[in-house]
Amino acid sequence: MSARGGARITRTGRVLEDTFFKQAKAKGYVARSAYKLQEIQQKHKLIPPGGQILDLGCHPGAWLQVACESLGPLKKGGRVIGVDIQETSRPNKFCDERVSIVQADARLLGPEFWQAHCPGGFDAVLSDMCHFTLGNSVADAYKSLELARTAWEIATGGEALAADAAAATAPFSHGVLKPGGSLVMKLLQGSGTQEFAAELRRDFAKVAWHRCKATRSESKEIFLLGLKRK
Repeated sequence: MSARGGARITRTGRVLEDTFFKQAKAKGYVARSAYKLQEIQQKHKLIPPGGQILDLGCHPGAWLQVACESLGPLKKGGRVIGVDIQETSRPNKFCDERVSIVQADARLLGPEFWQAHCPGGFDAVLSDMCHFTLGNSVADAYKSLELARTAWEIATGGEALAADAAAATAPFSHGVLKPGGSLVMKLLQGSGTQEFAAELRRDFAKVAWHRCKATRSESKEIFLLGLKRK
């Protein structure tokens, strides 16, 4: 079955191949999601040359590719650490020795991990973490919000820090994101997302929403950005 632009679709109309998919395959990106981070980076300049970057939910590696490209030439230095519960190989194209991958559940990583991998913190925390969707828009939105909150907690200490002042003295209790750094989180629009954005204003000078051109039209996917950590 065909669709506009020659894309293949299922009986339900979901596009299986589209312009971004074809471009990604032709250029050597491992997924079309590379264009989402590229678009966000072009607009907001989250990843500084030679920066320290954390990519949560890095599988299959497209954001690792874009993050490494954004660091600039190898001589500028920098580092990209990817974390994913799935086994993930470093893509051959667009990634160099500055990219490393850890197979782990980000929700279980403690201070010892961050001290070992980036004791000085990160300039940007990127979260493309997602769950296997259930087909229930309410439940899927809730699960995506849970993962976004995990990214927020890793980056800044999140809700736990606000609720427990005594925890503020623990190592990395204020998260791994440097002052002035940025946080990107994938969400599925639904109940609680606007309230979550309001919570982020405690930690960031600016909070913004970004819907990428490479996001499928039928998707509720949107990215929430915390810019310039206070």
